[in-house]
Amino acid sequence: MHKNEAPVVRVGTAVTVSRRFSWAELAHRQGGRARTLVPYALLLGLGIFFSVASPSFLNVNNAFNLLRESSTLLVISAGATLVVVLGSVDLSVGAVATLSGTIVALMSAKNHGLMPLLLAVPTGLGCGLVNGLLVALARLPSFLATLGTLFVYSGVAVKLTGGYAVPLQNPTLDNLVNGTAFAGIPNISFWALVAIALVSFTAYGTTFGRHIYAIGGNERVATLSGLPVWRGKLLIFLLSGLLAGIAGLMLDARGGGSSPTMGDAFLLNAIAAIVMGGTSLSGGTGGPGRTILGVLTITILANGMTLLEVDPRYQSIVFGVIVILAVAFTVRRSELAAVK
Repeated sequence: MHKNEAPVVRVGTAVTVSRRFSWAELAHRQGGRARTLVPYALLLGLGIFFSVASPSFLNVNNAFNLLRESSTLLVISAGATLVVVLGSVDLSVGAVATLSGTIVALMSAKNHGLMPLLLAVPTGLGCGLVNGLLVALARLPSFLATLGTLFVYSGVAVKLTGGYAVPLQNPTLDNLVNGTAFAGIPNISFWALVAIALVSFTAYGTTFGRHIYAIGGNERVATLSGLPVWRGKLLIFLLSGLLAGIAGLMLDARGGGSSPTMGDAFLLNAIAAIVMGGTSLSGGTGGPGRTILGVLTITILANGMTLLEVDPRYQSIVFGVIVILAVAFTVRRSELAAVK
């Protein structure tokens, strides 16, 4: 027997190999548990810090502000989360929101009712369909495919508006988004709740959701097992486009109209929220429940720095440092080269 071989114990015809205790394996397991807890610890730490640093942080009005500020990001991130679980990425979500909001704002100038609002649905689905066909059927890498459509959708929005902002002339949408239902709770938070509930049910409560995790975990094995891989990809990109289109409505109402760049910031914030929440870039793990943590973390960080009157020039620096630290402690290095 060689020095490094495990001893073999023979019992009758059975052969068992006794495993030596491995500190490396134990550290790997404990590290996995620690990475799972990091998003919770970061969110709790930020909440405690801003509660102590600013007396205005813990009050009802600011709680409602947090709901308003987080809702649009949560809607966009919810759909994009399942794309990441799939092992892909959708870089066009911000551009889809911009295009959808632009079309709704333009049509609202002619019709102040519900009809312009309904255009957000086919706009989002149409953009998602293009993305899905490019990734699922044309087999283009999702990063490159959606990077290309990002420029296309943004260009169409600029062409439609001539590069100028379009004011919203739709009191129906304004009331649906900016109004309050009861106890002062903003309506926009209910729409976000519906979106995250839909995505969560899809991910955790359906056979289709389990297929998505299987595809993200190992696409080749999923294909050999007979799972409808191309259909799963297509449907998930459709869902991502749909929710990004609906987010465009929210941006219209929150900003009083549409602008050619209104959705740009949401792309990076959505990806940051997904990763900071603990969803794996390599696919197969995480999910919308984790994304809620990431969205709340980003929203609380931005809100807290505003309350503390941090110079906007430094807010981006602080945000970037927090994202780097969060990713460093939550993502395995082996995952970074696995985005498909």
